[in-house]
Amino acid sequence: MMIKCLIPMGMAALSFLMSFGKQERSMSLAMAAIIGLLLFFTLVSGIMLLKKLALAKEIADRTVAWWWMAAIFLLALATDRIASFCFLSLMCFFALREYFHLFANIPAGKKEIGKNAATMWLCYAAIPLTAYLAYTKWYGLYIILVPVYLFLFIPIIFVVQDRTDGAIKALGVVSLGIMFFVFNLGHSLFMINLGPMILLYCFAFTEARDLIAYWVGKSINTLCGVSPANPLARIFDIKIAPAINPRKTWGAGIVTAIIVAFSSMAFLPLMPEMPKGRMSPFFMFALGFSIGILGLMGDLVFSMIKRDIGVKDSGNVLPGHGGVIDRVNSLVFTIPVTFHLINWIYV
Repeated sequence: MMIKCLIPMGMAALSFLMSFGKQERSMSLAMAAIIGLLLFFTLVSGIMLLKKLALAKEIADRTVAWWWMAAIFLLALATDRIASFCFLSLMCFFALREYFHLFANIPAGKKEIGKNAATMWLCYAAIPLTAYLAYTKWYGLYIILVPVYLFLFIPIIFVVQDRTDGAIKALGVVSLGIMFFVFNLGHSLFMINLGPMILLYCFAFTEARDLIAYWVGKSINTLCGVSPANPLARIFDIKIAPAINPRKTWGAGIVTAIIVAFSSMAFLPLMPEMPKGRMSPFFMFALGFSIGILGLMGDLVFSMIKRDIGVKDSGNVLPGHGGVIDRVNSLVFTIPVTFHLINWIYV
């Protein structure tokens, strides 16, 4: 396992050294914390593999994938602003591509993809255009390009094609795709303009929420198993949407959001000073709590989509994690809200 992690470890270390060399103290500390956590999980998963414990292989695969994802992301942040834009644009592209290919698995899916080729290419072309507007900080056009102009242009394409059969369903699929992965996830492109640390904060806490939720859920399941008649256990075990995911409970979701909120407050000294001053502890708590709740909802929304299509994972490109969408589903919900809260109050 260590051999598989050597290259991403080197990339992460290089990112830290580059950031440290630029005297970016906050970024260096944040990177050091992320690398430290990854080293800890590498050690834990290595011990589990040696002892041949249950889930050891899955956790080891997840850890290796985490190393690669973190290393590429940190290197993109540490090198140059344009490298960050290229990385985030590719992330949007691969997520959107995976989303469209999901629908090839349903009956008549391939036929529908053929019919929607023009609108799909329009969605792909919108990614570099959105990146350009974000890079040049043209906020006025950036914020209305997708939800106004492209959203109206897509049904016009359908009219020009003289389509009626399955038009509403196809419009829904394409429109959701461009809103989720070009507009919402694409907010990460403009978030760089607020500061790389804010982008790192949103990514780190959104992904950490998934990990915290896993262990909180395990703990609550243990509590409910030991004392099923306990009123507190019953409250914590209330399911959010059992048909979508029977394991997700309101208790675990709220406890996770509170943990993320307090952890977010601890991150405050590393956040940059904004045009309207430094962020307050209360704001950081509220921001962390919103990431906790929205991340959960993003996970459930895409679970709903996958169950409707009839697939378990959105893909298999990330061992132990599934597909790209399985990793960015929470970011689709947390990034735009985090961006607008900070932009509205402090910029």
